[in-house]
Amino acid sequence: FLVHGNLKLNKLRYIDKVYIGQVQEILRCFVGGCVFLLLQACAVRKHELLSSDNGDGTYTNPVINADYPDPDIIRVGKDYYMVSSSFVGMPGIPICHSTDLINWEIIGHAYDSITFRPQYRMENEKTAYSRLCWAPTIRYYEGTYYIGVNIADDGFIMFKSSKPEGPYTMHKFDKRLYDPGFFIDDDGKKYVTHGKGKIYLTRLKDDATGVLDPADRGKLIITAPEGYGHLFEGCHTYKRNGWYYVFNPALGYDGVQMISRSRNLYGPYETRVLIDDDINYADAGVHQGGYVETAEGESWAYTFQDRDYMGRCLMMYPMEWENDWPVVGPENRLGKGVVTYRKPAIKGKHKMKYPQHSDSFEDTELAHIWEFNHVPHKENWSLKDRPGYFRIYAGYARGFYWARNSLTQKVTGPYSTGTVLLETAGLWEGDFAGNGIMGRMMYQFGVRKKNGVLWLEMRQSYRDAGEEVVDSLELGDISKIYLRTETTKEGATRFHYSLDGRKYHRFGPEGVSNFWGFLGIRHALCCYNVVKGNPCGYADFDYFELESTHRGNHYDAFAGVDFSQYDDREGMKLVRPITKRPMQFVTEIENGNWLVFNNLTFKKRPNKVVLEVKAANRNAVLEIRRNSLQGELIASCPIRSTGNEWGKQAFEVRKLKKKEKLYFVFWNADKDLAIRSFMFE
Repeated sequence: FLVHGNLKLNKLRYIDKVYIGQVQEILRCFVGGCVFLLLQACAVRKHELLSSDNGDGTYTNPVINADYPDPDIIRVGKDYYMVSSSFVGMPGIPICHSTDLINWEIIGHAYDSITFRPQYRMENEKTAYSRLCWAPTIRYYEGTYYIGVNIADDGFIMFKSSKPEGPYTMHKFDKRLYDPGFFIDDDGKKYVTHGKGKIYLTRLKDDATGVLDPADRGKLIITAPEGYGHLFEGCHTYKRNGWYYVFNPALGYDGVQMISRSRNLYGPYETRVLIDDDINYADAGVHQGGYVETAEGESWAYTFQDRDYMGRCLMMYPMEWENDWPVVGPENRLGKGVVTYRKPAIKGKHKMKYPQHSDSFEDTELAHIWEFNHVPHKENWSLKDRPGYFRIYAGYARGFYWARNSLTQKVTGPYSTGTVLLETAGLWEGDFAGNGIMGRMMYQFGVRKKNGVLWLEMRQSYRDAGEEVVDSLELGDISKIYLRTETTKEGATRFHYSLDGRKYHRFGPEGVSNFWGFLGIRHALCCYNVVKGNPCGYADFDYFELESTHRGNHYDAFAGVDFSQYDDREGMKLVRPITKRPMQFVTEIENGNWLVFNNLTFKKRPNKVVLEVKAANRNAVLEIRRNSLQGELIASCPIRSTGNEWGKQAFEVRKLKKKEKLYFVFWNADKDLAIRSFMFE
């Protein structure tokens, strides 16, 4: 750039939806009274698409690889709307929109804040983690959108609006209706199915602002079948072809989806298992969902699946009808889910979208991706005090667990990074500001002003057990710092910092956080003062950048791929050796079993493939074939015995294209063979 006179370099963020990364280096030279600005390595790149849409007419579960628990989906015309649980996050109950059931974006929330109780407002160090709003239900009728939810400590609330994005009016009931399924019959009468173990039906007023009969304790309509009583809840209620259907999950973490039907809304109901599968995440079944019909006449079932540190992720499955019973799964695998499958056959062009994304904080209103941790102090955060920055004014807190105005966003999986640029000029003595991870173990990574000096600190706490500093580094006189949290595919958390936005340094020990309080882990921007009675300053966050190298079923074959990330498979068993952690391997392999990867990418021509295996015997052969089970042979890999220990074995491969569909076919295998990952070199 050739610039005459004074230059004011404003933040560059988005130009025609192309993301402008950090300006990495500015060299200033004075020549003939002119100022030359050379922006070296200005990382101009398109926003990393995180959609599960594979771009080839297929999608890969999870549809949203982030924490969207207890989903409920409706169609209104050509548009689809989804609500999910937010618990104590404010604003609450995110409302997502899609035109194809695969690509979603947040368009609003059911409410800005709910302030009924002091713990919602974090008053006197009271908190409401794992409380407030879960299992919302959404319906549309004659121009009105209805969102209902039961608050454990306050009872049922109905929100109403003429627009799906809101704003909504709130109507509080004096009755608890647990895990509700709001239902509107053909005659316009309104009901809620609710309960756990036993499902009840309660009639509402015609305007859905209260229970029709305040003395109505609900009519028992369904009792969980024997063996399925544990967490038989999460009602989703529908009517089709004169039949009433109630969807309920059962059995919790490694659960199943149940379906009940009756000719009469009040019963009696027959109940069956609809889905019993852990998809490609061993020992974690499905939970709490329903179904939606497209304008083209297809039926699609949906649930969430508990993916531990990521939270509870949205899953979609093809569904057919047989004798007026819903049947889920592809042909010959009824009752089972899918990993990769064709997208719903919905007309039109559909842009790739994803509900979580980067934010430059350029707008005067917070993006819908953000939720405060509890009710915020409105006067203690701002996007206007310094335009283009998110500012938090600090207040005293013993640790992050009690800190007001912390701003959170769901972590995107299975691996990603979240980077912020923090400006430190506003920090006062005792202030700590940073970018951390909120989960079962709270990790905060940021800058503290101590004795007039800025220190980089990694802080951690287990819930409310007290916060400790586990690593620190004196920074000296700096005005800004780049803070990066990394979530790995093993579910670990790593922290990195940079002083120039180019070179990053690992800092502190590796963390392991997990699902807690019914929430997956979250990015958390915070600013609080750790010394009671101190005057407090503020922190300015320039931007938040979300990045991931993963999209749908597209995998870099040179980066290493787990066999559990297959698109489809025949036979074998997935095993997760460590409970609640994502690491998996494939075992109990029989002759002719196979896995397929539809979109492996090769940045250059590989010479070999390296397999991570555990083999007691030496008879098994793995064949890698192009495009089909009988396709061109790319590699033949006679697996040697590893003494029943994990080891790596390399084999030559034939020429491969930049993108390949590869089948991995096993011959002469035995049930003791186990295989974990592959990488091309």
